[in-house]
Amino acid sequence: RNGIYPLMNFAVSRPHALPRVLSQPQEDPQKAKTPTPEPFDVETRKVVQMQCNLELNEDKSQWHLTLLLILEDKLHRQLSYDLLPTDNSKDLATELVHYGFIHEDDCEKLAAFLESAFHKHRS
Repeated sequence: RNGIYPLMNFAVSRPHALPRVLSQPQEDPQKAKTPTPEPFDVETRKVVQMQCNLELNEDKSQWHLTLLLILEDKLHRQLSYDLLPTDNSKDLATELVHYGFIHEDDCEKLAAFLESAFHKHRS
């Protein structure tokens, strides 16, 4: 008789009235103008193994980096990036920390690993 939604028979016929606030709180105009940036998640797991592959693109003008990181909980994280001529290993590692892909303590280790890979493939 009531169908598959029997609780709908007990719905309130008129909407509930919301309590009204007497005065709206004044907001600080400076707070409204400057938005705070959203924080990125911080990686807590450390990298236990790193592998990278550097290949030239089809037009042979740009290198393509594929980085495989294995974290301590056995998670495999594969990242790809088209390298620019101005990119360096330290900036790339710092950027990965900033965006929460690697732990802060792994930054120097990854930068040294990338530097050796760049030197090996570019020379």
